[in-house]
Order: sequence, then structure tokens, then C-alpha cells
Amino acid sequence: MAQPSQSPFQGLDTPFLKQLYQQYENDPSSVSLEWQTFFKSLGGEALSREEGQNTIASAAAAAAGPASDAQNKVSSMINSYRSFGHQCAHTNPLLPAPELSADFSPESFGVGEKDLDQTFATDGLLSEPYARLRDILGALRKTYTSTIGAQVRDIAERDQRRWVTERMESTHNRVTFSKEEKTKIYDGLVAANEFEQFLHTKYVGVKRFSLEGGDALIPMLQNMVEKAGDQGMSDIILGMAHRGRLNVLTNIMNKPLEQMIGSFENALVNEDGVDSAGDVKYHMGYSYDVTTKSGQKIHMSLLNNPSHLEAVNPVVAGTARAKQDRIGDKEGKKVLPVVIHGDSAFAGQGVVPETMNLAQLEGFNVGGTIHVVINNRVGFTAEPQEVFSGEYCTDMARMLQIPIFHVNGDDPEACVHTMQMAMDWREKFGRDVMIDLVCYRRFGHNEGDDPTFTQPKEYELVKKHPVPFKVYKEELTKEGVVSEAELKTVEDAFRDKINAAYETVKKGKVKVSADVFGGAWEGLDYDANEEPKTAISKKLLGDIAQQASVVPEGFTPHPKIAKLLEQRTDMLNGKSNLNWGAAEMAGFASLLAEGRSIRLTGQDVQRATFSHRHGKIVDHKTGERTIPMEPLATNGAQIEMHNSSLSEEAVLAYEYGYTLAAPNTLTIWEAQFGDFANGAQIPIDQFISSSETKWQRMTGLVMLLPHGSEGQGPEHSSARPERFLQLCGEENMIVCNLTTPAQIFHVLRRQMLRKFRKPLIVMSPKSLLRHPLAVSTVDDIAGKDAQFYKVIDDDITASKVKRVILCSGKVYYDLLARRNETGQKDVALIRIEQLYPLFLSKIQRVLKAYKKAEIVWVQEEPRNQGYWTHILDTLVPHIGGDVRYIGRPAAASPAVGLASRHAAEQKKVIDEAFKIKKGK
Repeated sequence: MAQPSQSPFQGLDTPFLKQLYQQYENDPSSVSLEWQTFFKSLGGEALSREEGQNTIASAAAAAAGPASDAQNKVSSMINSYRSFGHQCAHTNPLLPAPELSADFSPESFGVGEKDLDQTFATDGLLSEPYARLRDILGALRKTYTSTIGAQVRDIAERDQRRWVTERMESTHNRVTFSKEEKTKIYDGLVAANEFEQFLHTKYVGVKRFSLEGGDALIPMLQNMVEKAGDQGMSDIILGMAHRGRLNVLTNIMNKPLEQMIGSFENALVNEDGVDSAGDVKYHMGYSYDVTTKSGQKIHMSLLNNPSHLEAVNPVVAGTARAKQDRIGDKEGKKVLPVVIHGDSAFAGQGVVPETMNLAQLEGFNVGGTIHVVINNRVGFTAEPQEVFSGEYCTDMARMLQIPIFHVNGDDPEACVHTMQMAMDWREKFGRDVMIDLVCYRRFGHNEGDDPTFTQPKEYELVKKHPVPFKVYKEELTKEGVVSEAELKTVEDAFRDKINAAYETVKKGKVKVSADVFGGAWEGLDYDANEEPKTAISKKLLGDIAQQASVVPEGFTPHPKIAKLLEQRTDMLNGKSNLNWGAAEMAGFASLLAEGRSIRLTGQDVQRATFSHRHGKIVDHKTGERTIPMEPLATNGAQIEMHNSSLSEEAVLAYEYGYTLAAPNTLTIWEAQFGDFANGAQIPIDQFISSSETKWQRMTGLVMLLPHGSEGQGPEHSSARPERFLQLCGEENMIVCNLTTPAQIFHVLRRQMLRKFRKPLIVMSPKSLLRHPLAVSTVDDIAGKDAQFYKVIDDDITASKVKRVILCSGKVYYDLLARRNETGQKDVALIRIEQLYPLFLSKIQRVLKAYKKAEIVWVQEEPRNQGYWTHILDTLVPHIGGDVRYIGRPAAASPAVGLASRHAAEQKKVIDEAFKIKKGK
């Protein structure tokens, strides 16, 4: 390549030089190579001195040539393509390549036809340092305005941004694939198409949410799996909504075609004998072990997902993190999370930014997630301008400062190349990456819809457009790399395979297995109902007491925390009663000592909202943090306490996902206030309460929800227990409202010592955390008879009782205080600690002792909230006689706003509870 005849340092004044130098400092590649060399030779300090500025000006003038202005215009053009070339990329497969915007013409940068054969510095665009403008333009257009559009401008780290641009520019975004690789890509397209065509022919109008139009997803994922093998991955956790899900199950997850066809024929038989409500076929998950060409064995899991399209995103991340923790994959190099999104859902669902915000947080980082958007540019019936406000549906991802690739779904080689870049980016930087697969939807939202009602012009184009495998077939035959006969062999092979599977299904039933208790779930069971012994030995309690106040040498806790730790030690040594924080800590510590890990997340869990926990404490001088109980861990057990982002839905779903892969870790999510759980209603409804009956997937997730009416207003009073109780059925979860510290100790231990897993929902206390009567002794957790009590009877003389008050939670202490104040001995207080499943036989036995007494239910929550409806429906029919309600009337709000009004209402409830009619 000929060298330029003139140097680019002519006629430049000092202000310009200063500006150019700042540009050089921010990104050396943004200025020409000559300027880079020039600034490097002078050093940066010269610009800060006036005489230095004159020296630079003189040196520049001496080295100057008339080409300097033109070179900087060319450099500006190169940077514009790098930053904004995606706006002119040919990514829509239904439309011809767009005309290049006038903003990207050489003339708009001040150079033109006369300069095309002039030589300029390439600023790293080409392997040669200098090239003709004509060649520079060609490289820019191939790289940035062909079938891949890349957004890299938002990447703040210069090294990361340069890695992406160099990766694209070194190949002009076009990789040369071998004949074998091209045939494999074609095979993926054929499999995607033939699968859909078979279903379309055999099961006309049956919902399947076809992938057609986005067929390139299959070769992309096939390549991703092979790439994961090359990178030494052991697991891939995949989440996606319904669009193309059946295709992915068959062609990526290797779900047997017989099982897939059997689901359409209603020919599946569960050989596990599990009675399940089940779910529609396009919500179901699957697991599969694949061995890649490199010999790497990878366990692949496609997680179950309901119709709340993006709700699975944090579940994928949580499951991946659990597997990473289990195998010690600290950097996420062994476990790969992948999420396949829909365009409208990605732009519209709040769980998307909530989950993405977790990406770089210490307690939630998974080493990067591969994101693919199946962008068919129609959301049910809505068009892009109706569902997102930005330039792209993927604009939400810009917050992470990651590469966002937009790729034409009709160019499968570009799609595969983009996936390779995405995998290499994640491997190198451990960060998320986004692929926007721009395609179309051959049918409506489902196969029964008529899309021409709402998108007539779009579907005129779709109707005329050849399917992706035919587009690629034409390209391959033109190239002459693969013969038509070889391509036909690929097509015939898949057709023969699926037809053979169909004939097999027609001959009889297809057996399937839920495969629930393999891997990490080994040793657990559905039907193991025995109650474990949850008390601990006095020796273990002594070890816990000894460790309770120990901090590392040189660690300085806050003076108040130092006092708290001393008090906690005294409590555990039996010198004083246990409060809630001490008992909870003892529960955690005992599990650690028995080799069981603990994970606790939520917005303020290290300290706890009401400052009762202080599980992870802060050095008052340095800010360092420590967990006093951590040294008690055995057998590799670990304890994690992570303050989370101010998110409910994503963090709770993340923790649910964690439990799927770590059943032997006590996984807890604690709400800042119980009321805030309503921000996580989707994962509660769609995953936590129903995953076992829908998908045969257990979870042992614990939710701690601070609850209680203490006059703090509507949003800080109720954890909405009625909502959880309404979701209860088929013994799907456990709902508790506990009244003593020992109870939280035992229920946490029971959660891990049982041989099955159920969600545990605890209406956690607020005022009871330090209530003088809400205490326990060491014998309550380490005594001979120490255990969890689902029902707690009164110790009053039964024969004198005229009224039995059934209640749950904090209101018990309000009732107890009144009884202690008045000395009334004819009222018994019975606490229902476990509200679901109710211990009916125990309640019946307790009430049998109070034969002549009236039975009432007392609660502080409004009548239409709290527990009354549940009690009326599940308890009253089993105990005989009438049970009267005492409490607040039905209300639209959980509580009043004025503390004085709350106190008056509460007094009225307690007064009525003790108002016994004469003659009773």
C-alpha cells in the first residue's frame, strides 16, 4: 500500500490540538495512527503548560501536511459507522436492503468522489494502516450495514468496546464456513421447517406457537452448544417463552419425537404414577445430556415456563447460580444461562430490567447471560410502534453497556457468526450479551389466528416470502459448495425420522418419566411425611454460643452491635431468654454445623429491616463485613447473606430458581415489609405455589414476610396472608404465623431435615422481635421435648373456660396482655401456628377439653383479609358447632393510616374478644 504523500499535521491551532488530545485520551483508536504516534511521542504533561502548548503547536506545524483536515473527516466517518451504522443495516428479511442514509455518505463528512482514490489512515479498520477511501468505505459498509447491525457505543470500557469492533472488522462480519459447517447450518434450518410443517399438516389449527420465520434460531443454538463444549461448559440452563418452544425441545433439547407427537395425540403415559394437574405442552421443560464434537458432556435444561413470558428470566439466572455455587464455578465458566425472549415482551415486561439489573451484583452475578430475542415484530396483534418507545425492542439492554447485535434471520451464516461472537464475548468478559434475531411470524400469534385482520400489508410480504431453508438452499447451490443432491439427502433424512416416530405413536401409548429425584434431588421424595427431630444437642448449642460473638482479629463492630453479640451469647448460654434474632441465628448456625448451606437474600437481610438479625456485621472503621457463625460450617457448607436490589419479582423468582438446583440449601427470601410481596405476585402464583402440581418440580423456598398491625399504615401492616391461603391446595405449601423464637428455630430446621420440599411462607413478626413475652428458653430448642408446634394449647384450667379464642400471630400477645391485666380465667387462648396444612386432629383434641366453651376466631386483620375465610372453609366444618368471628369489619385497605385510629380499632377488637355474655 502506497504511503500518503502528505502528513496530517498541517494548519492546526492549539484549541483543536487540545480537543483532539482529549479524544485520543478517551479512545486512542478514534484518531489517526499518525496522531496516535505524535501524541505518544510528546507525552501528556505538555498540554497542561502554556509553553508546552506552544511546543506542540510548533511541532505539529513542522510535521504538518495539507491532508490533515481530510484525514480527520475520514476518521470521523469511521467512528460514525462504528457508532451508528446499525441504523442502515439490512436486518429485516421481508424488505430489501435499505438505502444508505445521506448521513453516512462521504459527502456528509466533507470528503467526496475526488477523494475515493486518495490514501488515508484506516484507524484500525483494516489490517493495513493506510488504504484508499474507496476500500475504507467498502469495509465499513460490509461490516456495519450488511445483515448484522451492532450497537457498541454504550459500552463504557474501552477495551471491551475495542474487542467487539476489532472482532467484527477483522472479518467484515462475514465468516467463511466450511462445507461441513454449511451443511450443518442447513440441517438445522431443515429440521426447524420440517418439524413445523409436519405438525401443521397433521394437527391443523392446534396451538403450537410455530417458530416459522425465526428458523435460524435452531442452527444458532446448535452452534452455541458446540461452542459451549469447546469452552469447557458442563451445564446450559435455557429459558424461553412459547414461540418456537416445541421446536427447541425437539431439535436442541433432543426430546424424543415420539413424546412430542404423543402430546398431540394424547398418547402419553406417566410411568412414575404421579397424579399431576399438568400443563400445556408449550410450557413444559426438559433435560438432556449431550456430548459435543469436542467430547465435552453438557447437561442441558429447558426450564418450565408459564404464559407470563419473561417471568422465567430470573429463574434461569437463579438456577444457573445454584449450579455454579454447587460445583465451585465462581466465574461462571462452567454453567451457561441462556434466555430466549419475545420482542414485545422484552420491551414491555418489568421483570426484564429488574433481572438485568442483577447481572453485575455480587450475590446474583452468573458470569453473563446469552440473550436472544425472537423479533417477529408483532406482539400478539400489536405493531412495534405500539409496544415500545425506543429505537429497538432491545433498548432496555443498553443499561448493561453490552454488545447488542441485530441480525437478519434470513442470513443463517450471519446468525451463527453472531452467536459465536456472543459466546466469545461472554467467555472473555463474563458479561451479558444481546442478539436481536430479526425475523417474522408466518402465522398469527397462534395457528388459529388470522394475522391479516391487523397486519394485512406485513402478511402480504410474508405470504410471498420463501421459507428460510429455501433462501439458504438457493445461496448454497449458487456457491456450488454443496450439491442439490446432498441437500435433498438432509431433507429426506428428517422427514423419514419424523414419519417413523409418528407411526410408532399410532401403534400405542408413549411412556414418559418426570425424573424428579435425580442429581441434586437424590434422596428426597414426594411421600416422605415423617416429622424430623429438630431439637439440637446441648453440646452443639454450646458451640454456637461460643461462636456467636466471635469476630476476626482486628475487627471493630459498632459498639451497639458488640453489645448485641454479647447479649446473644448470654441468651444461648441460658443466662437470659432467647429473643427472635438469637433463635433464628441458632437455627442457621446449627444447619451450618450439620453441613447444610444457607442463602438469604432480600433488600435488608444482613441487618434486617427491624435490625433484629445482624447476621453479617460491618467493621465500624473499615467497612469490612463478617458473618460470625460462618466458622461453624462443616462438609463444605456455606452461608450467603446478600442485600438485594430494590426488586421483589425478579429477586424472588431468582431464589425460586436457585432452589430448583440446590434443594439442600436453605434458601430464604425476606421482604422488607410483607406487603411488598405483592410486587412478586407472578412468581408466587405461577411458580412457587403451583410448580409441583403443574410440572412435578418441588421447591423448598422460604419466604419471610414481616406482618402485623402496629399502626404503621396500610402498606406496612399486612403480608396479605389471605392471598397465600387462597393459593393453598393439595398440600402445595406451608403457611405459618409464629409466636415464639423457638418456633422459627424449629421451622427453619424442619424445612431442611424433611425428606421432601415445599415452599414455606412465614408471616414474620415485627413488634414480637423484642416483645418481653415473646421469648423462649434454651430448653425450647435443645431440650428433650423441644420441637415445632403446629398448634399451641393454653395452660389454663379447661373446666373453667367459657370461651375459647382461636387466633394466630401477634394478636395473641394483645389478647394475653388483656387477660393478664384483668385476671380473667374463663378465656382460653389457642394459637394456630401452622395455618396450612392445618393440624386438624390436634386442634380437635385440644378443643375436646373445652366441651362447654364458646369458640371464636379473633384476628386483627379485616374480615375479608387475614385468615377468617380460610378458617371458615377448612377448620369449622371439622370441629362441629359454630365459630364466631371477632375482628375488624371487611375493608378495602389492610389498615388505617392514623395510629390513634388504629389503636381505637384494636382496643375494640380486644374488648369484644373478652366480652362474654351472661349465662355462658
